[in-house]
Amino acid sequence: MLRTRGLGTIASLVALAFTATATMADAQASAPATGAGPSATAPTQGGATVRPDSVRPYLVFAPTGESWFVAASRGKRMLLDIGRVDLEVRKDSAVAAAYREAVAAATPIKVGTEFTLRAPWGTERVRASGVDTWNGRIVLVLAGSAAMDSAAQAKATVAASAFRLGTTGPAASAPSAEPAPAPTPALAMTAGGVAPCVRAAIAGPFADRLKFVRDSLEASLRALGPPIYERLAKRVTASSSRVSGCFGAGRALLAVSLRAGGAEWTRQRVVLVDSLGRATPLAVEDLRFKVHDLLHAVDLDGDGLDDVAAVGRAHRAGGTTLLRYDAQKKRLVRLAVGFVWEDL
Repeated sequence: MLRTRGLGTIASLVALAFTATATMADAQASAPATGAGPSATAPTQGGATVRPDSVRPYLVFAPTGESWFVAASRGKRMLLDIGRVDLEVRKDSAVAAAYREAVAAATPIKVGTEFTLRAPWGTERVRASGVDTWNGRIVLVLAGSAAMDSAAQAKATVAASAFRLGTTGPAASAPSAEPAPAPTPALAMTAGGVAPCVRAAIAGPFADRLKFVRDSLEASLRALGPPIYERLAKRVTASSSRVSGCFGAGRALLAVSLRAGGAEWTRQRVVLVDSLGRATPLAVEDLRFKVHDLLHAVDLDGDGLDDVAAVGRAHRAGGTTLLRYDAQKKRLVRLAVGFVWEDL
């Protein structure tokens, strides 16, 4: 008797749940689409009209109050990274148009915003002239001096810091007929005061000294032992990079690392070498990036001491990182990061 009564109760509950589900489904089918999530407003490709609000859920921007950004040469232009787009927007013209309109409307860094760009060739004021995308990143195209355009056209990658000065009016988005002013040359802090920064080429006896330091650092890293996992121990490789710069008494920055499994396992040492060949160890504070390939020296903050632009790497991830040189604490600290990628 008790068993029969329990089965009847269960059947009633199932029927009630089915009725409620059907009612909710009918209500959702009759309700208008709100565009609250990607599943409701996924862009339609193949030549169909695409609304900007259907692209908006796929955009992730830098924090509204962010002041420092990474600018880098990509595709023979100088681009500024301001966020991430989780949608392919290059293969369909309708999606691309909707993407640009959505970014222009939603971004906290509007077209027309001006920045102080500090690059290897000097310091200048640049302006965001348009919206584009690069390898899954939301970028602004920068308009600046002829020196910037020439550097962007070169084969070697160049990176710079961009400090946001503020958002200008809508009229500022139109190209100016006046030529951009010449950049202020990079300066160096010396014992006698401030002097033009000359990043001398690494050659001759100094190059030999750096090679010796590099070999010593690699040997010290290997002496700490291999990875504990055999699959990684068989795949350890060494990597090194160096840049010449105006680091006060330092003349060159040298990074040496061991890596295995796509940076799943890493060890790294970074030293500053002066003109006499003396090496000073530097700590590196770059959050998830554990090893670095140095690109070039650049005064990122305008203090007269060179800092460094590098490609930072972690397991299945990387990005362009700007590291500020703290001469007092003997360390490199992340100032900004951009053009990040992940291999999922």
